[in-house]
Amino acid sequence: MCVTGPIRGLAGLLLLLAASAATAEIYRWTDADGRVHFTQRLERIPAEQRAAAKRSGAAEAAPQSSRADVPAAREPAAQTRRRARHGGRAIEIPFERMGSVMRVDVRLNDRVVAPFLIDTGASGVSLPARVADELGIVVRSDTPTLKMRTANGLVARPVVTLEAVELGCARVEGLRATVNPTMDIGLLGGTFFNNFVYQVDAAAGVIRLEPNDNVRGGLTAAEWTARFEQLRAPLERLETYLATEEKIRKGERARLERHHDELVRALDDLDSEANRFSVPYRWRKP
Repeated sequence: MCVTGPIRGLAGLLLLLAASAATAEIYRWTDADGRVHFTQRLERIPAEQRAAAKRSGAAEAAPQSSRADVPAAREPAAQTRRRARHGGRAIEIPFERMGSVMRVDVRLNDRVVAPFLIDTGASGVSLPARVADELGIVVRSDTPTLKMRTANGLVARPVVTLEAVELGCARVEGLRATVNPTMDIGLLGGTFFNNFVYQVDAAAGVIRLEPNDNVRGGLTAAEWTARFEQLRAPLERLETYLATEEKIRKGERARLERHHDELVRALDDLDSEANRFSVPYRWRKP
């Protein structure tokens, strides 16, 4: 059963860090426990709720003329997520105190419940390898990796995309996570909590969450801009070099052109990810 409560003195959480364009209708439905769900696949909705979900999808698909910086066809997904405010009341999540940290149970991909520590100092979500195995996630040689600084130096961790991460009634879909083979318990950090403003009530042993309208997909405007600039800047330098430098050996030019194509693909993938979360175009520019 979901618990809600009045919002008291919320503080913002700003930290760090998935990939198809959201051009289909977004359907909204509420389960028996009061949890609000969003999906693009009507067949995933219980039969008795599909008619209402169709109506909500049609309503959300109406053009948003007041938001000129976001394509109207892409705006509903983000808007419906942000409107899930549980009647204007904060979501309350009970936690267990473990020394100086907070332990919670998190539901992953709607089927596996695992313990996590709340780590607001972490940029993202870290998933123990055993939990990834339980979810059926397979890490292959071509799985993307993220370099992370640890006590033992710089290490590369596989990056996977979770269908859904649910903490009480607070749900985030399409969330990226790193897989860590040395962890016994997961860490829930910025990419989850950036979707909310929050307050920790230590006396009551609860965290209160309210959807945050100033992020898209767990990232702020500055973080989205930085991600685009990390790809766009080297791409522009490389294009200038290839266009103006005449004395490039044939083999070297071929290598640089392959690298150019890789950067273009990476930028296209990032653009698709940004479209999925209805990231305004002004957030994509330096």
